[in-house]
Amino acid sequence: MSDSLVISVVVISSSEDDVAAINTALRDAGHAVNCSKVNNPDDLEATLLSKRPELMLLFQSEDTNNLQRAAAIRDKASAHTPIIVVRQEVSEDVIAKAMREGARDVVSLGNIERLKAVSSRELRAHQLEKSLANVVSSANQYKRELRSLKAVTVDAIADVHEGIIVSANKAWTEMFGFADDENLEGYPIMDLCIAANRPALKEGLVACQRDQWHGEKISVNGQRNSGGEFPVEFSLERINHDGEDAVRMLVTPQNTSDARSAPVVLVKRPINHDLATGLFTRQQFFTSATGQLLSPPTGGVRAMACIRPDRFSKALNDVGVIGTEKIIRQLAQLIREVTQTGDVYGRFGGTIIMVMLDRGNMNDVEAWAELLIKNVASTVFEHEGHSTVVTCSIGLCEIKGSAPDATKILLEAEQTCSIARQKGGNQLELNKLSSDAKKLRQDDSEWEPRIRSALTENRMRLEHQPIGSLNNSIEDAYDTLVRMLDEDGNTILPSQFMPVAERTGLSKSIDRWVIGASISFCKANSDSIVFVRLSRDSLLDDSLTSWLYKQIEKSHINTKQMCFEITEDTAVKHMRQTTDLANKLTSLGFHFAVEHFGISSDSSHVINLVPMHYLKIDGSLMQGLNKDSDMQNKIKTLVIEARQKNIHTIAERVEDANTMAILWQLGVSFIQGYYVQSREIVIESVGTQAL
Repeated sequence: MSDSLVISVVVISSSEDDVAAINTALRDAGHAVNCSKVNNPDDLEATLLSKRPELMLLFQSEDTNNLQRAAAIRDKASAHTPIIVVRQEVSEDVIAKAMREGARDVVSLGNIERLKAVSSRELRAHQLEKSLANVVSSANQYKRELRSLKAVTVDAIADVHEGIIVSANKAWTEMFGFADDENLEGYPIMDLCIAANRPALKEGLVACQRDQWHGEKISVNGQRNSGGEFPVEFSLERINHDGEDAVRMLVTPQNTSDARSAPVVLVKRPINHDLATGLFTRQQFFTSATGQLLSPPTGGVRAMACIRPDRFSKALNDVGVIGTEKIIRQLAQLIREVTQTGDVYGRFGGTIIMVMLDRGNMNDVEAWAELLIKNVASTVFEHEGHSTVVTCSIGLCEIKGSAPDATKILLEAEQTCSIARQKGGNQLELNKLSSDAKKLRQDDSEWEPRIRSALTENRMRLEHQPIGSLNNSIEDAYDTLVRMLDEDGNTILPSQFMPVAERTGLSKSIDRWVIGASISFCKANSDSIVFVRLSRDSLLDDSLTSWLYKQIEKSHINTKQMCFEITEDTAVKHMRQTTDLANKLTSLGFHFAVEHFGISSDSSHVINLVPMHYLKIDGSLMQGLNKDSDMQNKIKTLVIEARQKNIHTIAERVEDANTMAILWQLGVSFIQGYYVQSREIVIESVGTQAL
């Protein structure tokens, strides 16, 4: 039997005998299986990502319940893989409880025939589900090809649903400077015009979809994919697209002089872009990346990623030389689907693709890389009736320093990618410096006196990031961020000094400075509400609430203007203290929130036990959200649970219109991030001394 027919099965048990029993039973049932043993759910995620099993069997003793943990990891790494629980005793109540917690059934080694029947049933169901997904994918491909045959009009036309392009003809694609074969389905319509025109365009689309538009045209400045602006007029028409209300946009150029410049654009694009993928060429990538490195990252961190498909020789045998070039083109499209505005990506010849990206933190970067690896591994690449499946390896290199050397960074990322490939591929690897950055910083002795000095000399500042309305209305709401100024007045981000403050016991002092400055801000802006985060040390500080009470008496502040928040990780580790503090703050009239929510396996416990007014969904869950149906379902579940408890949801680090549209559909109340506020940082001078 060929390897392609071997079924991957994961057995979660500490006993080799259990694995042997399952292997024998499934082979007796006629299945060629390859069983992988996992000792406990904590080691499960890596195995799921590498083995991509079609079935999981979880051995469970009478006095333990590890199913919920395993199901949560399964939902994240391999969402559709069925779980069967194996116990010594099986009853209707046991089966019902297990199915509520994510299992398909419960079996026993004491009844091997039932075990074989249940396993065969779930394997057939799983394979049918995969086949159905392939049929749906083929149908969608047919629909796209049919639309392309209809694109015979010279007018530029695009159909838009909820702010996302669902269909665009060739004239539209050419007008906005994309390659002829580039598919704009899933592209945010707002990204095709300048920022100043987006509110008017958004209002027009909403009005048209509600049948409240009466033939007016909207004049905006469009943005070409290759750079540059040009004036256009949008005519809007309400249509039905696949059973959903949508808007058809017809575009007419306004400036004939702009058309005269089109040949220049068409000449420059082949020079600067790889013809097969549309990505920057090696030289253009290097030029663009070098220029971007002259300015600090727009988010918290900047990283370089080297991406290479694994074992490409197999793909060559499967689809031939021409087919492999099509694979690289499809790989480039998968990369585009998870990139954000401001990312720089290019082809370095052969199979190497480089991406330079800015994100909130390295967790966001790793989440981006893991999603791309997952998307590539789940894609079937086809060419002229032949198909193949490939995986990819990604080497990540965090970019640090004020004047980084682009050449050295590219080399470091490529060498790190090679390490990932040597380890078997289908994985990401951090370079040594980035890995070391996850450990304790060795420069605490330098930073601690600098932080103390900044507090003493009042060199701390606040930045207020707006929180925007989505499905609920909110005005003048801000997330409070703290910044430190060095001795020369340069801004230092919290990612540089807060870890040191937390390790050296200074975070509580910083918290009290921020609270005092926020009280001053609220008094001066009586209609505002600010979110102020508390560190672990403040959570565990018994004197915090009595200190806050004194500040209320002294300032006469309206306490409903302030919402205190802690991270989900801190809440999970200190559940009792979190619950106590939330109750005390609420009794004083303050609001309470949990931020970075949704990344813990204990999220449901937090939302059920901690009284809160707001829940902030972690920004790492926003990475590639529009292409990740599993993550969309996870966020939708969080929103429903929160709504049942009258808790408002806020999505963190929302960077683009595509993500915003998905969050709106999922029912999220509010959003914050650079899509709400422009990326320029405005530091507010707050002359409050440390308290």
